[in-house]
Amino acid sequence: MSDQSSGPNPSGKPSFGETVRAKMEEYEVDRHLHELADTVEHVVRQGVARAGALAHEHQGDIERLIDKAAGVVDRRTEGKHADTIQQVRGSIERGVGKIAEHRPDAATHVETDEPPASDTSPSAPPPASDR
Repeated sequence: MSDQSSGPNPSGKPSFGETVRAKMEEYEVDRHLHELADTVEHVVRQGVARAGALAHEHQGDIERLIDKAAGVVDRRTEGKHADTIQQVRGSIERGVGKIAEHRPDAATHVETDEPPASDTSPSAPPPASDR
């Protein structure tokens, strides 16, 4: 598809594309989109940190619930799917562990309600001792 918006059309009116482009600049759409993206990223990071903290805090409860569920399924299937149950159980426990790794470090984390001004750097991985 060719771009025919290199200038005003023969009638002297700007093309539709030029009009849209001018309005986007007038309303600072790019700036607003970047602010929205920064805010969304901040909220997602807060959510991941909170989920990590909860997973870490309740890891024992989660493991007990998994044990209970695995026991019920194993009894109802009369042990026919014991290997599969163990594989699923291991996958769930590894997943909970990975989520727990994303908890904030209490020594360096200060939670605020405002997103950082222009923080676009990726978060640092958790310390090796937490893995």
